[in-house]
Amino acid sequence: MIVLRKVLNYKWKRFFQRKTMFRNMVTLALFVAIIPVLVVGIGSYLYSASAVQSEVNQSNVRILNNVSATIDSTLDRIQNNGIQMLLGTFFSSNLTELKNTNYSGLYSGIARELSALMSGNKEAGDVAIYVPDEGYLTSPIYGGRKIESQPERDALQKELDSEDQLKWVIGPYPALPGYNVNGVTLIAKAPLLAKHPIGLLFIRIDEAQFQNIMNRFISYDGEQMFILDAKGQLVTSIGSDEVPQGLFDLVAQKGSEQRFAFAYNETDYMVTSITSSYNKWQYINMVPIKQLNAKSNGIATITLIIVAVCLVFGALFALWGTRRVYRPIQNLVAHVKGGQADDAEADEVGFMHKRWAELSSTANDLQQQLSDQLPLIREIFALQLLQGRFLHYSPDQLAGMLRRYDVPAERESSVIVIAFDVQTDGGVRFQENDRDLIVFAVKNIVSELLQAQEMEGIVINLLNDQVAVWLFRDPMQMEEGDSSIKLFSERLRVLVSDYLRLSVTIGLSGQSERIGEVPELYEEALLAVRSRMIVGGNQVIAHTGGSGHSEIHYRYPLEIETHFENSLQLGDREEAERMMDEFAKSMEEAIHKPELIQMSYYRLLTAAIRTAYLLGLDTNQLFGEESSDPYLHIRKISTILELNTWFKACLVEPIVAFVHGKQHQEHEQLIQKVVRYIEENYHFDLSLDQCAQICGLSPHYLSKLFKKNMDVSFIEYLTKTRIDQSIELLNTTDLSVSDVAERVGYQTKNFIRVFKKHIGVTPGQYRGADSEN
Repeated sequence: MIVLRKVLNYKWKRFFQRKTMFRNMVTLALFVAIIPVLVVGIGSYLYSASAVQSEVNQSNVRILNNVSATIDSTLDRIQNNGIQMLLGTFFSSNLTELKNTNYSGLYSGIARELSALMSGNKEAGDVAIYVPDEGYLTSPIYGGRKIESQPERDALQKELDSEDQLKWVIGPYPALPGYNVNGVTLIAKAPLLAKHPIGLLFIRIDEAQFQNIMNRFISYDGEQMFILDAKGQLVTSIGSDEVPQGLFDLVAQKGSEQRFAFAYNETDYMVTSITSSYNKWQYINMVPIKQLNAKSNGIATITLIIVAVCLVFGALFALWGTRRVYRPIQNLVAHVKGGQADDAEADEVGFMHKRWAELSSTANDLQQQLSDQLPLIREIFALQLLQGRFLHYSPDQLAGMLRRYDVPAERESSVIVIAFDVQTDGGVRFQENDRDLIVFAVKNIVSELLQAQEMEGIVINLLNDQVAVWLFRDPMQMEEGDSSIKLFSERLRVLVSDYLRLSVTIGLSGQSERIGEVPELYEEALLAVRSRMIVGGNQVIAHTGGSGHSEIHYRYPLEIETHFENSLQLGDREEAERMMDEFAKSMEEAIHKPELIQMSYYRLLTAAIRTAYLLGLDTNQLFGEESSDPYLHIRKISTILELNTWFKACLVEPIVAFVHGKQHQEHEQLIQKVVRYIEENYHFDLSLDQCAQICGLSPHYLSKLFKKNMDVSFIEYLTKTRIDQSIELLNTTDLSVSDVAERVGYQTKNFIRVFKKHIGVTPGQYRGADSEN
């Protein structure tokens, strides 16, 4: 036991005293494993407490929104049903005349209407109509009762004389028997908008209806819920009969802030409030914070247990993982040591540093071998530079690359491309299968000529049976112009052509002092070589495109594509075809690269198919189920004119036709909606703006659609509807001309003028003529 204890003490002492990477890794791993767990544990507890309140608040907001929506919809439905009853056939008739001619019929009609309204609105505690002439209150529940009290009759008469056509009253309404309980009461004049109403309509909703809705959402002990009107008057509540003092003012002060703390009766509450957009009522919920913290305490206990378990497993895993990670390092160091004695003053890093010094000499030998391969590497770098592989490099990075490959900077650059056309005629030195040999011979000839002319440059195999020469000149030699390079190119062409006995063409670029423009110079030389198909080969062809980039770098006309898509979406055939013509013109910039034209039309085809898909048009309707691949069809077309014709016939025409059909159907539905609205509400003061707002259109656009679909303007159709209805009333009723005018939405003078303009006689003359017949 003593020996074992000494061994363990020696190992632990050696672990803590000796410099080792393993000790540092263990310390760091434990720190990384324990600290984040502690931070996460503490943060989780703090976050959970806040999250519980936040979630409860969000839940309360949803609850209050549900309560508000339920109550608002109930009030709105009852109000709309009451308005519909008051605007219905019975109350729109001449009640005064009915009262004088059929007294019992009047009250039986009122009772019938009230019963129907009561049966359709189960939430209503009572529905009644008060007629001041007899002082009678008619109700489906209580029957007919006479209001004997003069103060009550005076209060009801004052209500009848007020300017309000319809309003809600909160709380008891003592002027009526049975209405002195909490709740809300709708008071409306009967009939609405009449100059001399015959009475008042009362619809009472008891407080219990609201409380039944609120009770369904109470979840916590001590939770309270209040509904206050816009002035702070209590409508109803759950959990307390009184509104806490200062609560309404605090809710108004907080504004849009939906959650805040509030102390009441030595209890802290979390208050959530919303405001109804229908009637500006405040819906307020108060939950004791103590109830919320009860959930957080449980979460805290669970979090502490999880943190403790994670700390234990984290420490064990850190020790195990560190040992696993360190094992390759330990093996590497042991392998590098090769049986050497340990250095107590140096750790693994120090030992590897010593070994690095030993490897440096070996690296120098390898560097020398690399220098021998520099010409080939330099050529590869130059080829990548010509192809634009380093355009994304910064100036400093590019300068470093030039220094690495011994390429002179701050020189004027130019590029020539040498192309040869192998012939099968007799007398040639090389055949088709000798292309690699030809390229090798051309490179040697160029290198010897550069050396003889004392010019600097890099000869590059383009790997496409062509050779490029990147030439550098001192800016001080620019006074010589392009003549020296042209002479060099012409002499080179003659030498290569005579030696190879082939047709040799050299493309010559412009000059530039900026390394970043070398890829453009290369493109210029390539374009010059390609043009031999037009101007002829076996010569030096200098690029004549100036400094413009349109011939070298083709830019896809994205703005034309976007405009083309918008035109298809709007169904504008003329504009879509015009965009196709503009697209064809833009292709002239890529006429030297047919593959770019083909790719551009591929992209335009994709845009058109995408537009058709977004519009809901099946591609089978464009090309048919058994049609060939449209992209393959583009490859078979040889001219831009044929491409445009095919696009217009197979894409533009069916898409535009589909959009027009869809728009026409939507327009017909909108116009029918306006027509129904006119026929149902012609007796009101209607306007084009009202109908446009209903349809979600501008008045001007609705006017154009209406005229197009109905062949008459909006005002002409409205006038015709009103005149037709007035003729029906003149023929079938004994209503006066003034009453008829009011029934069809006109003032009397305007009605007589419009009637005579359309019928040719005044309403009175029309009725008189009809009577004589």
